[in-house]
Amino acid sequence: MSREPEPQNRWALTEEESRHLREFITAMVLNGQITADVAGLRPVDLYVLNLLDIDGETTPGDLAKRTALTTGAVTKLIDRLARLGLVQRSHDMSDRRRVRLTIAEKATENVGEGASLFTPIAKRMDDLISSYSAEHRAVVFDFLVRATEELHEITNEMQNRRVRDRTPH
Repeated sequence: MSREPEPQNRWALTEEESRHLREFITAMVLNGQITADVAGLRPVDLYVLNLLDIDGETTPGDLAKRTALTTGAVTKLIDRLARLGLVQRSHDMSDRRRVRLTIAEKATENVGEGASLFTPIAKRMDDLISSYSAEHRAVVFDFLVRATEELHEITNEMQNRRVRDRTPH
């Protein structure tokens, strides 16, 4: 009498842990969507403004790499944000052909670290994380740093695959 093989989780996480992680990721994406809607922006606009606020300045090429967008898509996005007065372009003083991008003061009022748009979520996350001991906070931030690295890596891999798949052989 043969027995049916028992179903195996192909991941190390339990089904419950996996569900919680997926719910967290979905909640983050949905929060980004509604936050962008409230700001009258597209989610990608908000993400780019956040990157500019974090980095201080960048180039369109670096932004394309960080967002996994094509350079053409980044140009259109930056044109739109510049028209809205949210992004500023300037020429690199060491190479006038190179363009530098910074977040405009108008955008920092709504999108920057202390912005009113993010105050509700920032306050809640600050309260939540601050409620943990220093030891547990270290684990939370270790996870966040390592998860961010993994997300960047898989995003780059997928972007490279997309480019490879579009290239005629």
